Amino acid sequence: MSVLSHMKSMQREMSAAEKKIYGFIRENSEKASSMTANEIAEAAGTSAPTVVRFSKKMGYSSLTDLKIELSAETIQERNNNTYSDVDHDEPFHSLKNKLASNARFTIDETTALFNEKDFIEACKLLEEKEFCYVLGIGASNLAAMDIVQKWSRLGKNIISEPDYNTILPQLVLHEKEAVIWLVSNSGLTSELIALAETAKDLGIPIITLTQFGQNPLAKLSDVCLQTSRPTEATYRSAATDSILAQFITVDLLFYVYISRNKENAEKIYSTRAIVQEYRKKYF
Repeated sequence: MSVLSHMKSMQREMSAAEKKIYGFIRENSEKASSMTANEIAEAAGTSAPTVVRFSKKMGYSSLTDLKIELSAETIQERNNNTYSDVDHDEPFHSLKNKLASNARFTIDETTALFNEKDFIEACKLLEEKEFCYVLGIGASNLAAMDIVQKWSRLGKNIISEPDYNTILPQLVLHEKEAVIWLVSNSGLTSELIALAETAKDLGIPIITLTQFGQNPLAKLSDVCLQTSRPTEATYRSAATDSILAQFITVDLLFYVYISRNKENAEKIYSTRAIVQEYRKKYF
């Protein structure tokens, strides 16, 4: 994923010392990718342990991993593979190319974040629990509907119910057999945070799908799937890309889920066949 773009988006979560490290790396990205923790610390006016903790806070298992990604990003920037916002009165041809470029950028950043362990753990919860309750507010509801459409084809009892007067009684009645999946790009949606806290009290496992970084909803989850943090955009083009990132994540989890059990693939084939037969007969 893009190291510098994630650092920039997480500035508000950085301590004073961490901001010094970010500032040095931002201005010296090529040089920093080959420096040791002690060298970066000395240049930034902090300590080596702080540099190591900073790399982990950015989502990397070690400083070495961060430097590898930073080096790759530097090469990528030379090829002008970056995120671009929409300009006023921009020609159609330019918009088309920019949309395609931004989509590729978002997909690359998001898939670089994926951790196999998280996807396997999410699959296990979906397999073990009889009921799955899925909720997303606003644009994230599109991803929630995609989840419902996919897993319902496998015969899963998957419910998306925005009315809390309806969903809360169901959670209480099925607390031993339920998992809840909450989708929020920011991870700050108050309704979903409250619902996660209730699920936590009931002992219901929680899967979340949020953007990269620490946020209240992710902290409440048992399994946290995360997408890239979109660059702020004047015309909200980043909102489009955040939805795309959610869809990519849902798609991969669905593929992993299917691949774990041969019966799942057979269900997809049989349901597809009946739909095709229906279309031939009535359309």
